Amino acid sequence: MFRLICLILVLCVAESVYAGKITLKSVDRPAEEVFAEVMRQSGKNFIYSSDILKGLKVRVDVKNKSLGKTLRELFKGTDIEYKIKGDNILLMRRKKEKFVPKRSISDPRLRDTDSIKVGILRDVIVDGSRNKTLAMNSTDIGALNVSKDMIARTPVIFGESDVIKTLQFEPGVSGGVEGTAGLYVHGGNMDENLYMLDNIPLYQVNHLGGLFSAFNTEAIKNVDFYKSTFPAKFDGRLSSFMDVYTRDGSNKKLNGSIRLGLTSGAAHFEGPLYKDKTTFSLSARRSWYELLTLPAVAIANSINDKEDDDFSFGYAFTDVNAKITHKFSNRSRVYALFYYGEDYLNNGTHTPEDKKNDYYDKDESRLRWGNIVASAGWIYDFTPSLWGKVCGAFTRYYSTMSTLTESATLNDGEKLNFTSNKVSSHNSISDWIIKADFEWRSSMINKLNFGASMTFHNFLPSRDSRELVADGVTTVLEGNGMDYKAREFNIYAEDNLSLGDRLKLNFGLHYSLFNITGKTKFGLSPRIAFNYHLKDNVAIKGGYSRTVQYIHQLSQSSISLPTDQWVPVIDSQSPQVADKIAVGAYWNAGNMFVVSVEGYYKWMKHLVDYKDEYYLLPPDMQWNAVLAEGKGTSKGVDFKISKEFGKVSGQISYSLLWADRQFAERNGGRKYPARFDNRHKINVLVNWKINDKWELGASWTGMSGNMITLPTQCWVDPGLAPWHYDMLLKTDINNFRLPFYHRLDLSFTRHTSHGYWTFGLYNAYCNMNTIAVRMDYSNSRFISAPDENGYYSYKMIPVFQKIKLLPTIPSVSYTWLF
Repeated sequence: MFRLICLILVLCVAESVYAGKITLKSVDRPAEEVFAEVMRQSGKNFIYSSDILKGLKVRVDVKNKSLGKTLRELFKGTDIEYKIKGDNILLMRRKKEKFVPKRSISDPRLRDTDSIKVGILRDVIVDGSRNKTLAMNSTDIGALNVSKDMIARTPVIFGESDVIKTLQFEPGVSGGVEGTAGLYVHGGNMDENLYMLDNIPLYQVNHLGGLFSAFNTEAIKNVDFYKSTFPAKFDGRLSSFMDVYTRDGSNKKLNGSIRLGLTSGAAHFEGPLYKDKTTFSLSARRSWYELLTLPAVAIANSINDKEDDDFSFGYAFTDVNAKITHKFSNRSRVYALFYYGEDYLNNGTHTPEDKKNDYYDKDESRLRWGNIVASAGWIYDFTPSLWGKVCGAFTRYYSTMSTLTESATLNDGEKLNFTSNKVSSHNSISDWIIKADFEWRSSMINKLNFGASMTFHNFLPSRDSRELVADGVTTVLEGNGMDYKAREFNIYAEDNLSLGDRLKLNFGLHYSLFNITGKTKFGLSPRIAFNYHLKDNVAIKGGYSRTVQYIHQLSQSSISLPTDQWVPVIDSQSPQVADKIAVGAYWNAGNMFVVSVEGYYKWMKHLVDYKDEYYLLPPDMQWNAVLAEGKGTSKGVDFKISKEFGKVSGQISYSLLWADRQFAERNGGRKYPARFDNRHKINVLVNWKINDKWELGASWTGMSGNMITLPTQCWVDPGLAPWHYDMLLKTDINNFRLPFYHRLDLSFTRHTSHGYWTFGLYNAYCNMNTIAVRMDYSNSRFISAPDENGYYSYKMIPVFQKIKLLPTIPSVSYTWLF
């Protein structure tokens, strides 16, 4: 206790000494790098025109100086002026004096002078591009920072802006099934992406089978996304890492927004609880599909025959984000956040009481699934060069499914011979987490990141129960589904080193332990990357990353469903491992365009998937007994040209991809292409600010179709005659590619004095893409021939029909700002 009190006293003294002071040393470093350090120490943001810092190198040496004195030293001898407005530092060039010759002695402005000084100083408020900085100055390959505005500008289905659907326009990223918020990065599976909410894992990120993601745009501040090389801080997934940072709330006044759309509504409120010290941010989103479907259900039931059962349907999802932040000083603050998201779906049929039948039956299904996240942390600048964050968190994903079947005979409204059968299934994963992250900048050329975390997992892959009522007797059966407790420990360190003006190096190491059922598995994940500037506006990068994954999701579909289960590696299973090398070249063309070409090769081992015909195994078989272990590779090239400033902004990208899998217990041990091996993918994303009132957004995507498995022949048992021909001849997995996919989406934004209207058009030219195929039995061709015993057997050469789903879908919403 005495040591703790001493430590607190030392921190208080340090805070009183260093609060509001800046220590900085730079010898001819790029201005953007120096600004980043000033922003970190002061908490201020730099706002400037993109051409102000062109070629600017900074030489400065200050120690424990105020922000004003530091800025005076930074811009001494330059033509740059600054103004501090709230949390922002506005930069502008000093206007040159322009002399106008005297025109008339009668002009009072020119009386008693030969010339006059003309020009008005205006604030230039144009944000510097963080993505340009990531591309040109960082060692990260394939990294992206997504702002809330970028998300809102991307046209999407039903007008529901979505960060995951925005990322689907990045090269090397596939969306899976049309219209869904899937994310398949560089040939990986959906469970190989780590989604985080303020650095806390989120296990279920989709609503309605992936039609929408769980991230409410109104609650988002910005998003960091990594797909090729990874900071040492991140591990636990093979393909990508996405960290969503939520808004802290304004410390000046209450403000927010309310959005009303065709399928859902959202509200956001933020403001000070205690001025300049405590802020809050609250966002909520709710769908109203159940209200939209009520009239259709009522009409359908009203026209049913009197003997037919009525049916019911209802679906809704809800999101709530809340965050409170308290600022003790410029160097110390604490926060607490909460997230709740849930989906609810029910459907069924039943015999209504007003229909005169001699029987009663009811068949109902209910599904409920969602996430809960709670986190609290302390962020502290111990010294101007040492920053730290400590937090604790709880995160949980859960899914509950139940079916209820009832039947009885009716006698004057009384139910006789009543039977009831209710089957329920549960699965969940919950984590308790404690973690600490630190950043130590020992000098302007060296920065060290390090930290550790401890996670206590609890897995419930599946637990079933059954309640049977018959002859007045109730029988309850409980399944033997086991839960698994595991402990995971992670520690990492990473050094960022600048060697001169042209070369930057990054060295990192992530070590992890995973203990479950008395066994400990471990992973060592080295990281290395470099950035070398051939010229001030041309850079090349290279890097290697290893990632280790201890948990995976068992999924029987290509869309996100509540039946998907998160399970750990147990017994003799090994964690999944991926090794990836990547290279890239980057060109900053006139501070207007950033052009990048990135190549990669990834090889994976200990991948997990279901065995062939796993469904033929006994239903009480342990879940890990139906799994196969295999390997895979992916390789490709990502090209992108982007423009982030001006009235017209956007990007054009192209990706070339090969991805394959190989399992001893799948496909006869033969290699086969991954389902989302989309060989070619082209994306065009454009935003045009026509004037102060109107904006136009347009996106076009085209890509090679997904891979699916189709039988080449069917056969029939001679004793079953040719009408029973659904026994399929076994064939290679993913042996057929769907047709080329392409789609145009449009959005129009009309700004008003109090908000803005958003009009959307999904699939504008109504190209109904093929998302699946089905067997066309009526047009399939039959072949019959006798065998050696004279018995005829039948074969069918199948014909397939394309399944097309989504036509042109309009949308409209209004967002009120206050």
